[in-house]
Parts: sequence; C-alpha cells; structure tokens
Amino acid sequence: MSLPFDVHRLLPAFLSAAQAQNFSAAARQLGVTPAAVSKNIRVLEEKLALRLFQRNTHNVVLTDEGKALLAQVAPLWQALSATLENAGGTQQDPSGTVRVSMIPGFGRQMLMPLIPQFLERYPQIDLDLSLDARVVNLVGEGFDVGIGSRVDPDSRLVARPLYQMQMVLAASPGYLAQHGTPQDPDDLLRHNCLLHRNPANGRSVKWPLRRHGETKPLELHGRLVASRPEMLLDAALAGLGIVCLARWYTEPHFAQGTLQPVLPDCWPQPTQLWLYYASADLPPRVRAWVDFLLAHFRDRP
Repeated sequence: MSLPFDVHRLLPAFLSAAQAQNFSAAARQLGVTPAAVSKNIRVLEEKLALRLFQRNTHNVVLTDEGKALLAQVAPLWQALSATLENAGGTQQDPSGTVRVSMIPGFGRQMLMPLIPQFLERYPQIDLDLSLDARVVNLVGEGFDVGIGSRVDPDSRLVARPLYQMQMVLAASPGYLAQHGTPQDPDDLLRHNCLLHRNPANGRSVKWPLRRHGETKPLELHGRLVASRPEMLLDAALAGLGIVCLARWYTEPHFAQGTLQPVLPDCWPQPTQLWLYYASADLPPRVRAWVDFLLAHFRDRP
C-alpha cells in the first residue's frame, strides 16, 4: 500500500491516543485541543482506509487494526525520536522525562532511596514512575524502561539482569514463642500463614518452598489474606502469623529483632529482576537512568 507523503504528521495524535486511551489526555500531552487530536486521527483513518479506534463517551479503545498499526509504528517512532534526541543532545546535559514501570515493592523499598541522588546528578531529567504489579506493554504504553521479573513477550526488548529478589519466611518472636518454630515446611500447615492475594486472579499465592533439593509450591491456609505486602508485614509484626515476603521488606526487622527468619534452608530460589527497554540506541535521558541503576546494583547480592 502506498501511503500519502504527509501521513507522518498524523502519527503523534495516534500514538498518544493509543497510549492514553483518551483524546483529552492525548491532547494535554501534545499541547493541542482534543478536537485537533480527533481530527488528525479521523484523517489518518481516512487515508489508511482503516478504523483505528472504537469510541465511546469516556474513552477510546484500539481496534485490532489499530493494535496492529501501533505494534508496527511505535518501535520505529521511538527509534526515530531517540536518534534525533541523540543527535541534538550531544553538546548538552541529558534532559526530559523518563517513564518507568516497576513492581511496587522494589520501587518503594529499593529505588526510592536512590532517586534523590539521581535527580541531583541530573537536574534536567524528570522521572515519571508507575508502580504496577503486572507485565506492561513497554512500547505500546509509552514507557522508556521497565523493571520486573517477567519481561514483555515482545522479543525485541533488551533485558539486563538487575537484582536477585529473595523471598523469605518470617514471624515475630512473640508468635514463635507462643506457637513454636516450624522445623519442616509441612509444619506450616499447623500455623497461621499470612497470605498474599494476587490482584490479577484473586487467588492466594502459593509458597514455592525448597526441600530435598526440589521446589514444591505449598498451598497454605490462614485467617488473614491481603493484596498488599505492607499489610502482611504489619500483621507479622503484630504477631498474627508467618509471612512470606521479599527480603527488602523484612531485612530491617531482622536487624532489629522484631522479626525472625523461619525455615531459612527452605526459602524459595531467588527470582531475577530485569531492567528492560525497547532498543540499545537509547536517548541520553534514558541512558543516564539505565547506567545509573546498573552501576548501583551491579555489585549487590
């Protein structure tokens, strides 16, 4: 298909609307009116002879044709933007906004202490952080960088190992004094276990414990189930049961003695967290963020 020569000027409206799923939000991002965004997309649809969005009162949703176009155009547009930004930024400090998606616990516990140092080092870079316990479509949703244990299925992504997340079992000294300390994973069946509910499917997360060299997910029961790890941590500190959490939640309490490790020889194998992005040809603002994180976590366990 031969495309009209001026179709490129219509693409920013399409890409922004596809990311925001709302013409008004896309207009704010582009600094134009919602009517201008709507008109550009309508013209693009006419030129391509495709319906790209299903419209309703509150938002817009990509059609299958719109999704296909986004998958093809977004990486090319991002690569073009990166090339132009690199060309224009060689003589000046990195600047602009870096949009990052990350798992919430890592963001709050591990990254937040580093952010003041980064922002001081790069005064012209802004960070837009989304704490999402899900796999995001990095390109389609407009993120520059993602941090998580599961990489978007898009095989074109660059993935760098960042951090080994260790899940641990812990309980308060008071709980263990009253109920005893488990000596074997099966002992947990007789304890009150504080369980994490997966918001995506509503089910309690199994504990993948190790014994005799094998990992076996253990389905447990308890009187308290919560979707937020912070609430489970508070419950463990209150002596309500045994919890399985990422070590970044429990480490300060191990040091203070307010929590004690439980069954350390059976803890799950560490989970690799990845730092991933769409292309090795990064704009200076994104390269600064990526290099900063890799330098900080490279020598950490």
